[in-house]
Amino acid sequence: MTAETAQRTPCEVFSRSMGFIRPVSNFNIGKYSEFCERKTFTEANSLTAGQRHCELMKKAA
Repeated sequence: MTAETAQRTPCEVFSRSMGFIRPVSNFNIGKYSEFCERKTFTEANSLTAGQRHCELMKKAA
């Protein structure tokens, strides 16, 4: 199969909105813009944030 004859299957993206799991394609303009502004979770960021939190708590004590 060549790249010209291959067809891709559309991928539906779901997100939690107002307590419900809904397809992003069904979001209105306001909800979609909010979705685009969200930050995604990465383990590296969470670990550095956790370390920073511990440092701040030690300073506060």
